[in-house]
Amino acid sequence: MRLALSSMISKIDSYAENTLGIPTLTLMHRSGEAVARAVREVTPMGAKVLILAGKGNNGGDGYAAASLLLGEYDITVMDVFSAGQRSDAGNFFLSKYKELGGNIVAGVDEALVIEASVIVDAIFGTGFSGEVSEQIKVLSSLIRRSHARKIAVDVPLGVNADDGTLADYAISVDTTVALSYVKPGLLSYPARANTGRIILDTLGLDRAKIAENFEFKNFAADESFARAYLPEREANSNKGSFGKVLLIAGSDKYRGAAHLSLEAALRGGAGLVTYLGEEGLCTELRMKYPEAIYEQTDIDDEQSREKIIDLSKKHRATLIGSGSGMSERLAELVSELLSADGGALVLDADAINSLAAYGDISALKSSKRKVILTPHPLEFARLSGYDVTYIQSHRIECAKSFASENGCILVLKGAATLITDGDELYINTSGSSALAKAGSGDVLAGLILSLLGFMDAGPVCAALAVYLHGTAGDNLTKILSSYGVTPSDLPREIARAISEFER
Repeated sequence: MRLALSSMISKIDSYAENTLGIPTLTLMHRSGEAVARAVREVTPMGAKVLILAGKGNNGGDGYAAASLLLGEYDITVMDVFSAGQRSDAGNFFLSKYKELGGNIVAGVDEALVIEASVIVDAIFGTGFSGEVSEQIKVLSSLIRRSHARKIAVDVPLGVNADDGTLADYAISVDTTVALSYVKPGLLSYPARANTGRIILDTLGLDRAKIAENFEFKNFAADESFARAYLPEREANSNKGSFGKVLLIAGSDKYRGAAHLSLEAALRGGAGLVTYLGEEGLCTELRMKYPEAIYEQTDIDDEQSREKIIDLSKKHRATLIGSGSGMSERLAELVSELLSADGGALVLDADAINSLAAYGDISALKSSKRKVILTPHPLEFARLSGYDVTYIQSHRIECAKSFASENGCILVLKGAATLITDGDELYINTSGSSALAKAGSGDVLAGLILSLLGFMDAGPVCAALAVYLHGTAGDNLTKILSSYGVTPSDLPREIARAISEFER
């Protein structure tokens, strides 16, 4: 699903009117209909509905909804700024609401906010930037104190629609009615916790024509995305058609990481998977996964490192770091892999930690390879120098900035995982707390490696892996609960999820 930045919305509205022949008045009416439907879904007839109207088009949408709901509910529109409407379309619906006998209250009335059964936030939408007045902060405090169900028109008050950050006066709503397009900030944390259920109404716009005329750089990794980008496997193919990948993972302390990432790599569709590790792990894994090829070596041995570099050059993609154990030697190997020729390189867990502690991250930027990093927030903090708290409150900004500066693809894990190369951004929509367990990341890294065997090494590949991984967790949660899913359950369930998208 394409996501639209705030700056695009007014341009799309103009395009709809001037090229598609859909007047702003029609779009505002359709927006009002979408908001009215949302109110009806959650509110019994006759309840007190308070619509908070700003002076821009968002407020006009509120007046359009109010006109449609009159006679069904006890409607009051609060003209928050005592300024009416500044657009012709907004004035049309304001006048219509008045003609129908609608009640308008100028300014902020505390009793109305507290007594309402439903509050509709039609104050700013995407049309606000800068500092708000003390009046808005007072209103925000009242809204937060209210026990009413809350519905936001397009964007809740205090939520940044583009980057998902929250102002100190931000409110939480039960439902957000996204108009024409969902905005990226609505899907990313921390804002995602404030948006409630997101209902998209396309307002009848021809999305194919819009896509031809506007460049979208933000996307949701959702079911339609997975169906569009999961490669078709031709009947006339062989193991060479799906690539050779190399997995360097696990250690004596973290043996499970090798099992998890290897099984995920085998079930993700790569044609040939080679596991490289110490003798004991190779013996152990060979008994369970005879499909893989095994190379015994010690990554701490200098002569062995030459063998590893050479072997990596012969594979379409290499994964290193899952459960490898953090060390200076590992940092040296990662740096050598970064500077060598070869296919895509996935750095996970201890490869990231070791590079951050003992290496030079400038090696990312100068790498000859496509590089994909898969950190969780703490690992990302070690690598980037950002504070963890800042990362969590500015996820999109931090991820895009780091990926752009270092010429890599970043998979910033967590709820609504972000995938970006600094230019395009994908926000994952699958997964839950069922995946918040040690080992889940090892499975994801193995799956990314596997898909790289036969897909281009870009953000689409990483985003597809993240979505499939989350979908497997969601499917298992229905059977085992979010408590009971283990990372060991995931690889086989990923294969089942892929089978659904194949069909």
